[in-house]
Amino acid sequence: MPHSTQSDIAKRLNVSRVTVSKALRNHPDISAEMKKMVHETAIEFGYSSNLLAQNLSARKTFTLGIVVPDLENSFFAYATDSILDAATEKNYSAFVTVSRENQRNEILNLQKLIGMRVDGLLVCVTQQTNDPSIFHKIKNLGIPLVFFDRQVEGLSFPSVTFDDRKGAASAVDRIIKKGYTKIAHIAGYSTVSIGRERCSGYKAALEQNGIEVKPDWIIEGGFEIKDGYDAFMKLYHTSGLPEIVLTVNDRVAIGVYRAIDEVGLKIPDEIGVLGFGFTESAQSLSPPLSIINQDPRQLGSVAAKLLIDLIRDPNIVLSRDVIIKEELLLRSSVAEKHR
Repeated sequence: MPHSTQSDIAKRLNVSRVTVSKALRNHPDISAEMKKMVHETAIEFGYSSNLLAQNLSARKTFTLGIVVPDLENSFFAYATDSILDAATEKNYSAFVTVSRENQRNEILNLQKLIGMRVDGLLVCVTQQTNDPSIFHKIKNLGIPLVFFDRQVEGLSFPSVTFDDRKGAASAVDRIIKKGYTKIAHIAGYSTVSIGRERCSGYKAALEQNGIEVKPDWIIEGGFEIKDGYDAFMKLYHTSGLPEIVLTVNDRVAIGVYRAIDEVGLKIPDEIGVLGFGFTESAQSLSPPLSIINQDPRQLGSVAAKLLIDLIRDPNIVLSRDVIIKEELLLRSSVAEKHR
């Protein structure tokens, strides 16, 4: 049926046209079984090509493009999963691409997504991202874009991020109030927004409490397990270990745990570990990691909904930023200080 309609599908299935319309839009009111029947009948009638034509004529594809650094990192996996859920709820599909923390891959992914005519982009930039040219192109093309977790500053794109500076400052301040004064920071790259903000908060808390900031106790590097391992080994072979190590994320904390075990120290008896992370990752470590809690599901959901709002109403101010608050969750990787 080359000119089939929703009414034709409804008649075949003996349901209302409204039911068919909702099923085709993946509306939650319609059961999975009915959606399956409607989609199968739509394909049989050739209705899917009609939907495509309608989308093209409206200059909308009802698709989102996602660029994440790494899906092996469970934080990004959870965030992406929530983006997909939020997109489906709003009747959008999504294409997921992975940069592998490589700026060249990031640029190629963005170019492909632009070529696929996605309606908007959700981007968490790589550790290497230092050339904003592709983002200027996206702005000139008028494609809505939302940065999440990491961002390129100064481009006036909206972003959804955690309050990293305040989160680090508040957590370190609480650790100091518990009696600890020797606190090191295994940081991310200062060229990446989250690395810069978290380190800034760490320094601010020390300074506000009259504690010297020791350059040797700030080790800048990447965001992966190996970076944490190498950084702790560097700390270990310098004169004097800290009492507490603050890590830029939970993957770096895993590397720190491995290094600590390798040199024969015990957590938390001989050294404590605190890191940015989320509940599932914290509980997977032994002892469970004390975290500055960041919920990747909330991050992904908020970012996706913001992007869809921008797509649906281009008049929304595009410089809007959303900052998600964090909280310190102390687990057994930080011991009570014996005064």
